[in-house]
Amino acid sequence: MSVAQVDDIQQVWQKIRSWPQPMRLSLAAKILQSLEAEQTRPKKSLADLVGILETDKPPPTDEDVEQILEEERMRKYG
Repeated sequence: MSVAQVDDIQQVWQKIRSWPQPMRLSLAAKILQSLEAEQTRPKKSLADLVGILETDKPPPTDEDVEQILEEERMRKYG
């Protein structure tokens, strides 16, 4: 932890130490929830995300895309 980070923590502590207990508990709960969310969220790399999108089929042609869009418009608007 750098000196600047320690100073930041001290500034936050100076600000919140006079808060009523329910406010400090609420802040502590939010901090803990954020830590828990970071631990449970799977880390995905760009390579993982690209791999999800890869298929064996060639990309659709402009005509294919137009047909898909037209079908979706007909489905949505009739």
